[in-house]
Amino acid sequence: MRLDIILQIITYCTLLLTSYIPSVDSHIPSYVATPSNKNEQFCQLSDNCMHDTVRICGTMGDQKRTFLDMCDLLEFACDTNQIYTHVDEMEGCPEEPNYPPKGFE
Repeated sequence: MRLDIILQIITYCTLLLTSYIPSVDSHIPSYVATPSNKNEQFCQLSDNCMHDTVRICGTMGDQKRTFLDMCDLLEFACDTNQIYTHVDEMEGCPEEPNYPPKGFE
């Protein structure tokens, strides 16, 4: 057989097989609802979060706070209904994480 015929057969078979592969629309199941507010969203995210113990700085207005990691920030936001935002620079954040959180002594 000639090489061009072999390439045509391979191309045809490839196109035929790829037409049977189902497409993926989303990795999120259709029954999952979007949280109605930021606190609810943080609570959902904290439920499945894996702690990596990489300290981060969070800010809420002018107040800065050091968290053990991103999961700690999400859990704190969920528990206290205070929405902190992760900031990259650690300047101005307390050296150590604030434990225990205010109101949880």
